Amino acid sequence: MKIRAIFPLICKGAFKRQAALNWGAMAFAHPKIGDHSYFRFHKVLCMKFFYWLGFTFISFVLVINTATAQNQKPYTINELILLALESSPQVLAARDQSKAVRGQLSTARAIPNPEFEVATGQQRSATGPLTVGSVSSWSVTQPLDMPYNRFPRVNAAEANFRSAEAARVAFEIETISKVQQRFYELMRREAEAKAADEDLSLTKQIRDRMQVRYDVGETARFELIRAQTEFLNAQIASESGKLKVEQARNGLRQVVGYALPENFHVVYEQLKVETLPPLTTLMAELQAQSPELQKAKADVEASESKLSFEKNSRLPKLAFKASQYNDPNFTDRLYGLQISIPIWDFKIGQVAEAEANASKAKNQLNAQSQSLEQQLSTAYKLYQMASYQVKVLDQEVVQLAASAQRIAEVSYRYGERGMLEYLDAQRTFRAARNDLIRARFDLASVITEIQRLRASPEWLAKIESGMQ
Repeated sequence: MKIRAIFPLICKGAFKRQAALNWGAMAFAHPKIGDHSYFRFHKVLCMKFFYWLGFTFISFVLVINTATAQNQKPYTINELILLALESSPQVLAARDQSKAVRGQLSTARAIPNPEFEVATGQQRSATGPLTVGSVSSWSVTQPLDMPYNRFPRVNAAEANFRSAEAARVAFEIETISKVQQRFYELMRREAEAKAADEDLSLTKQIRDRMQVRYDVGETARFELIRAQTEFLNAQIASESGKLKVEQARNGLRQVVGYALPENFHVVYEQLKVETLPPLTTLMAELQAQSPELQKAKADVEASESKLSFEKNSRLPKLAFKASQYNDPNFTDRLYGLQISIPIWDFKIGQVAEAEANASKAKNQLNAQSQSLEQQLSTAYKLYQMASYQVKVLDQEVVQLAASAQRIAEVSYRYGERGMLEYLDAQRTFRAARNDLIRARFDLASVITEIQRLRASPEWLAKIESGMQ
């Protein structure tokens, strides 16, 4: 039955019951004048009706909440990334910063506005017989945007815009990396919590079995204490796993943004271990695709263009000027050039500052390149180590530990081994299994870091789809 049909049926049944009560009261109660029993009976009926109405409303709200929770769609990792790129305040702020720099580029490309001057007045003779009347004048001055000033200014603005765009892309790539890291963290905590619950169930069975054997006198109290200790440790691990799951959920929601519902669900995907190309290929991709390096290179170009602009500012500035003067006797028209010659200010301070900024930008580029190459080299070594650990743990260690646990369990059941040997084998298996879970997600984390450093084309495609 649909939700829309639930509330009318409940209300219809409530009103039918209330009508039946009222008709029954009117049929069997014939109050006399001055008797207050009828009014008391009617008051009780009204109170019951309002109680029933409140119960109906609460039931309707619970049904709506349950249906909403059931109809909520779980999020895949790609949907979480797109949601973060569309609604994260930090991402939106980075895009606004890029738009602001685009406005500065439009300002740098603008042509200077002309200057108009208009004046009027009266001409009067003070010493001789001159014509008396009104006089007026106007002038127009158009500053000339000389190429040696315009080109460096526009080039610096274009380089600043490329730097802002590279910074935006780098920030969005960082956001994608954080979302994937938090998503894998949640998957890891869920897997650890599930394993801890299985351990708790198993240790509880062992403890109960040891309690029965101790009660009938088949085992010592020492083995019962060990079984109880293992159960308590498993219980602590289970509760700790649940807390870590909640922390991972909060961390993922913080990275994605509060557009993600608080009671969200995710689609858990199988970890895909990607085979990366050699380190030399990754280094070449880093130099060609890294937005952080592109930003540093754009900053160098902007600082060099700024230095060229400051040096060319020492050259004369030209402006075309036209004017006309009108009096009762004559009309004068003048045309010419206005030249601003730097006699006193040779832009010494501005040029020195621009030279220092250009040198600073080059040094920052070299430092950024070395830092990224070092990070990539370290991440690639971690990738090799994690890949080897996953391979050894999955194909050898966990299988051997599982076999040892089964053998110890069978031997314990037949009385060939004691409880201590069985618990040790079980503890070894749990440790190997947890190491495998940790190694798998460490491998996924380091692959994500390498994809961030190399600016994976798949991530760039996600960014472009998020911009549309």
